Amino acid sequence: MEGYRRLLVSNYRIQFFTPRMGVNFKELFYYEAPRTAILVDAFEGDAAKLWVYQAASEAGLFNNSQAWFMLGSGQANRTDESIIKEHLSAYNISIDADITVAIRGVPCGKRSNLCASWLLYDVYRLGQQTPLLVESKGAWSLAAGYRLWPKFNQSWLRRRSNLGNITLIGSTLIEKPPGYDDLSYLSNDRQLLQLDPMQRKTFQLFRLMESLFNLSLDVRFTDNWGQLQPNGSWSGVMGQVTSGEAHFALCPMRFVLDRQRYVQFSPVLHTQLIHFLFRHPRRSSIRNIFFEPLSTQVWWCVLALVLCSTILLPLHINLERREHTLQHQLPAVGGHLAFVWFTILETYLQQGPALELFRLPSTRLLISASCLFSFMLMQFYGAFIVGSLLSDTPRTILTLQALYESSLEIGMENVSYNFVLFTNTTNQLVRDVYTYRICHDHQSNILDIQQGAERIRGGGFAFHSAIDRMYRLLIELLDEQQFCELQEIMFNPPYVAGSVLPKSSPWREHLAHAVLHLRETGLIQYNDRLWTLPKPDCSLFKATQVEVDLKHFAPALFALLLAMLVSAMVFLVELLLGWINARHKPK
Repeated sequence: MEGYRRLLVSNYRIQFFTPRMGVNFKELFYYEAPRTAILVDAFEGDAAKLWVYQAASEAGLFNNSQAWFMLGSGQANRTDESIIKEHLSAYNISIDADITVAIRGVPCGKRSNLCASWLLYDVYRLGQQTPLLVESKGAWSLAAGYRLWPKFNQSWLRRRSNLGNITLIGSTLIEKPPGYDDLSYLSNDRQLLQLDPMQRKTFQLFRLMESLFNLSLDVRFTDNWGQLQPNGSWSGVMGQVTSGEAHFALCPMRFVLDRQRYVQFSPVLHTQLIHFLFRHPRRSSIRNIFFEPLSTQVWWCVLALVLCSTILLPLHINLERREHTLQHQLPAVGGHLAFVWFTILETYLQQGPALELFRLPSTRLLISASCLFSFMLMQFYGAFIVGSLLSDTPRTILTLQALYESSLEIGMENVSYNFVLFTNTTNQLVRDVYTYRICHDHQSNILDIQQGAERIRGGGFAFHSAIDRMYRLLIELLDEQQFCELQEIMFNPPYVAGSVLPKSSPWREHLAHAVLHLRETGLIQYNDRLWTLPKPDCSLFKATQVEVDLKHFAPALFALLLAMLVSAMVFLVELLLGWINARHKPK
């Protein structure tokens, strides 16, 4: 046994004690103590049962936190397995127990080598109500030395992966609509995907664990995640796990400090994205699509050139009239003001005046230059408008600061983690958003997710909630154009969540192995994609749906309406003046 003892010494911390003196296991193996090896030289003895086994069983120390090595003697008329079960079956031994029992071989003659041979056995139990399992582990003798059977070169988790269809209890919460059975609704992965996606999504992973370890799940339902009560107990899922009513949580639980004192977490099962979501408003400044093609400086330059040509044209008209007079011809051009104004309009609107009106080369050069300038201006102007319609509209509300300074209404979903996020923070901007925008003027924008989706649909409203649930609601409420207007603002990292188990749970290694195995094989990623809403290709939709809305076309309509009103007023004034002149004419 010297080789096995050297192995223990090299990997574990060994303590020796006298069982008759008693052992306080709570002090000897306090939580987070280093893994300890315990050597019991006579495991059948009454002293070991009274002072060691009973105390270790009550403290729950027959688990993977200690390595037990027990020595005993065989009997000629009994099997070693029956001897081990007789002495150890009454104690609380877990599935992750690391117990090795070495039984001395029999018979023991003077010249027999069996006195110096030992058979090693691995001892554990699948569950509290299941019988003790004893498996042959290896042997040691003076002649052959230490031998370990090939099966035990694997980890204990792989050797104990078949749980014999035992039943484990899992706790979860759901918020199901009326008319659905609890378990049927939790197992449904095709309908009502906007409700409880986290719980139902992770439950599909636990169904895979049933096949992985050959176990059955007994699901216990509750109505909340868990709140710490004044008496120190927990409600909801946390309460069922910490009290021992459930072995673990089937729903994902966020990693928060308040829970770490009472439970231990599995690896990450779910990542929850919680952002602000809103329909980004289109640009609504006075300087709209009709003025955007040219900057302010260019517009001033264009106006200056138009004024210069307007001033030059009367001079050319005077010269044209003088030439017609010298040639004793009637002038082809009209009066100064009206003729100049309409000629300029024709030129810059690319209509062009009649050729016979202007005969002087200088006048024709001025008109030609003005037409070329107008042509180039219109090409740049029209190309910009068409290009801006085909390209994505620039978005300006991309940060929390921009959202806070915008004219949008801001709200949040009425769930507990939102209140913690906005109130339990040192970020002053986040606190200001909650105080002055979400709860401003005693008008609360704290709504349920269905109301938040309706407000987003109407526009002008930003809502903070779980993105996956909100998208599933909005895909039914918005058309493709409106859906492509959605904008996310993330100011806090995504929430990661995993299952929870009681402290020192014997199933922590099995659950951790299952989660990591599902992630390694890609099943968790595949399950995430099944529950992720596919979004439409907004680039293709943008290329086929090009329009100018009324909000941007309104200035042109307003200018036309204003011109019509002025024309009507001038018409009325002309009628009035004509009526007055008619009355004052002498009869």
